[in-house]
Amino acid sequence: MKKDRFVAFFDAIMAIIMTIAVLEFAVPNGARWSDLNELAFQVVVYALSFFWLGMMWVNIHNLWNYADYISRPVIVVNIVMLFFSSMIPFLVIYVGRFSDELVPQMLYGIDVICISICNHISSELLIKENPQLKGAVKALRLIDATDMGIKLLGFVIGMTVYPPAVMFSVFIAAVILLLSFFMMKKRIR
Repeated sequence: MKKDRFVAFFDAIMAIIMTIAVLEFAVPNGARWSDLNELAFQVVVYALSFFWLGMMWVNIHNLWNYADYISRPVIVVNIVMLFFSSMIPFLVIYVGRFSDELVPQMLYGIDVICISICNHISSELLIKENPQLKGAVKALRLIDATDMGIKLLGFVIGMTVYPPAVMFSVFIAAVILLLSFFMMKKRIR
């Protein structure tokens, strides 16, 4: 498969995933600001998930733009990543409705960690197959280790003490991904 064809496929699926959760929001029963309170946490979870996936997508494309070759294993890993990403709309609503509960936060955390693992594997494969990306290895591994460490710490705290810690860890990871975008761009060139 040509790189451009897969990138277009990935972009289309990711765009659908990032926007579909908003369609599940229930319209409030009234038109006052106070009527929106029941949706407040769902909107926060949606925004967090949207921007986290968006920053991950930007960083993926930052690598893909400089890659000459995308192999079958990279495609397979990214299909698996899209599968886990496709669970985000359901989990946004689930976590949004039961923000302090263990099970929704646990499922959201597991899904986010699976997406991150797939992203890491994909990046490692791309770097291995595209020598021009070797300059990004140190920075990429530091970003991945920091990202995964924060998410795992948030997951452990969420499962043992405070379930919303999972969401806070994803927020911190999104900020790190934003900062890493600028760092990675300089390293690849």
